[in-house]
Amino acid sequence: MKKFLGALALIALGFTIALGIADLGVRIANHWYPYFYCYDQYRGWGLEPGAHGWYGREGASWVRINHDGFRGPDYTKAKPPGTMRVAVIGDSYVQAIQVAEDETFTSVIGRRLKDCPALAGKKIEAMNFGVDGYGTAQELITLRRKVWDYSPDIVVLAIFLGNDIRNNSPVLEGDLCRPFYQYVDGSLALTGPFIGSPSFRLWCMARFDYRDLRLVDLFTNAWDIVRHGASVPTAAHPVERAINYSIYSPPREESWREAWRVTEGLIEETHQEVASHHAMFLAVTEDTGIQVWPNPKMRKAFERRLGVGDLFYPDRRIAALGARDGFAVLTLAEPLQKYADDHHLFLHGFKNTPMGFGHWNAAGHAEAGRLIAEKLCAMLAAGAGPAGAATPQSAATAGASGSSASR
Repeated sequence: MKKFLGALALIALGFTIALGIADLGVRIANHWYPYFYCYDQYRGWGLEPGAHGWYGREGASWVRINHDGFRGPDYTKAKPPGTMRVAVIGDSYVQAIQVAEDETFTSVIGRRLKDCPALAGKKIEAMNFGVDGYGTAQELITLRRKVWDYSPDIVVLAIFLGNDIRNNSPVLEGDLCRPFYQYVDGSLALTGPFIGSPSFRLWCMARFDYRDLRLVDLFTNAWDIVRHGASVPTAAHPVERAINYSIYSPPREESWREAWRVTEGLIEETHQEVASHHAMFLAVTEDTGIQVWPNPKMRKAFERRLGVGDLFYPDRRIAALGARDGFAVLTLAEPLQKYADDHHLFLHGFKNTPMGFGHWNAAGHAEAGRLIAEKLCAMLAAGAGPAGAATPQSAATAGASGSSASR
């Protein structure tokens, strides 16, 4: 028995030492490849308050997370007098760790709005509430639990149609460490294992909270590479695994029809939430790389491959939702496509990644920020201002005054 207990103790000691060495190694690795995320009991995960470091896996930037867990400087909860606050909520396009903080489209909006006649004399604070991987459900919860603390005058909901539809479905989405909404008796209700299973929530907490020990992520990523291959997208094969290509045509499967229904319901609920707080609301649909690929022949080839007439079905669908329900929508894909064609410029991709794919580079952010600021300024001039909730008629009128892509 003593020998057995001694052997058991040695095994335990060896395991503890090995775990400590692994932990130390991962901590050292995280010094050079910082991890910015943590568990969040309401949203599944969020950004770690105070985290900072150099990010260089796609693009390159110095990233700082403020004390409240979103990218950018610290802001006072109380809005300073004479200040107009713009809150931008969304996913990795908004978080935008691929570019410097002052190059993000949120920062561009802040600078551009200083020239808006309707805001003369106002100080502008554009606040970045984006978190990588979020769907519309998590963005609505962010609005309710984070954004209103800062009393924004304008809320911009950035919708990435490349995967937000999937993100909002517990059937289609692979990462279930997040809350979902589903329709129950005609109303949206929280659901999913993250909501209904304490043991699953515990797993999610272990996955994100002990963020320095990322061995699970290491094995998951390794398996993903083995399963899908390590090949990168090319002009001849412009397929990105993060994007669902079924979005470019009306949904054929019930799971996708329901995912669209829930997504549209969440956008509507976000609009109603903003209106109830007497703020101005703008829904913005972001592009995918192939939509703005600066080569019409390449885009046409991709359309033929998918069997679709064009690549703007999802954008038009959200624009129609806004027209029907009385809120302004700016669809960025068409004006960005024209800009890319006119300037023979890739708006996605970096020196260390394939051009034309992934997130916006600095040029993409600059033009997207300009378009959004122009739209917001037009809305303010049309009377859909944040002094009160925009009426459906005024919001629709303001929507028509922006880019023709909003139609």
